[in-house]
Amino acid sequence: MKTSLDISEPLWREVKELAKQRGTTTKSLVEQALIKLLAEAEASPPGYHLADMSVPGGYTAEFQHATWEQLREEIYPVPAAFARPE
Repeated sequence: MKTSLDISEPLWREVKELAKQRGTTTKSLVEQALIKLLAEAEASPPGYHLADMSVPGGYTAEFQHATWEQLREEIYPVPAAFARPE
C-alpha cells in the first residue's frame, strides 16, 4: 500500500543512512520500526498504572476496622466552631 508521510529532513537523512549501513531499504527499515512499535504497544497495558505507594504494616489496631468516615474525622478533625451540635 502506498501512503505519504511528512518526516523531518534530519530524521529522514538518519533513516536513509541507517538503511544504507544495514544494507536494506528505507521502506524496510520504516516497516521494521512500525512493527516493533506495535509489538511494544500490544505488550504494555493500556492506560495509566498507578504505582503501589502503600506503607508496610497497614492500619494500627485502633483503626483496623474503622470506616472511611472515622478515618476522615481522625485525619481532618472539624474545628469546634464548625462542629454540628449533637
